[in-house]
Amino acid sequence: MNNSANPSLIPEERKGGFHPKRFLKDLQQKLYLSPSAYLAFCFLVPVILMFAVYLTRALHPFGDGTPLVLDLNAQYVYFFEGLRNLVYGDADSFLYSFSRSLGGEFMGMYAYYLASPLSYIVALFPQDRIQEAILTIILLKTGLSGLTFGFYLHKKSKNPPKLTIFTFALMYALSAYAIVQQHNTMWIDALIWLPLFAYGLEGLVYRKKYKLYVISLSVIMICNYYIGFMVC
Repeated sequence: MNNSANPSLIPEERKGGFHPKRFLKDLQQKLYLSPSAYLAFCFLVPVILMFAVYLTRALHPFGDGTPLVLDLNAQYVYFFEGLRNLVYGDADSFLYSFSRSLGGEFMGMYAYYLASPLSYIVALFPQDRIQEAILTIILLKTGLSGLTFGFYLHKKSKNPPKLTIFTFALMYALSAYAIVQQHNTMWIDALIWLPLFAYGLEGLVYRKKYKLYVISLSVIMICNYYIGFMVC
């Protein structure tokens, strides 16, 4: 019997259009064949584990827990609110703010606390969801730290051992420094860029290529000059 005469008898994989099973099968095959697709797990797994830890602490809105602790609660959250107001035109000025006690400069606070591009994520959330905005920033920085370290190890290995690279990327993203300094979230950007900086430095020394070194070090210094100085 000719199946072409009866479309209902044609296998789903041969029909036109979008089919979830075929899409997942093709995606699985592409991930398996790609030499670097596993690096996605270097990003996703640290994020999932970190979020699971927050959930066990009854994080808002699942409980009364909050990512706003220590200086993040006492100071930085108000700086993030100031940045959000600035984006929406509700702040006095990028240079000066009258909301600081009797008034004071804002650019200095921006340069130290808010210069990370990820800080602007707060503008994507309503004003009463600042906790969720900062949690999103923390989780993204955790994942990006694992991703860049995994990228560094991948580029440094002739035959990348995927499980080993993933394991060390996970350890890097969830290292003691990364966890303890989450409330000093502006200090985590250097952790993200440090593997790229190291790879760029090696490229400068061994291959006379300078672009990645210059770009990564510049971003580190702009995001937070305090930790940037230590990287230098």
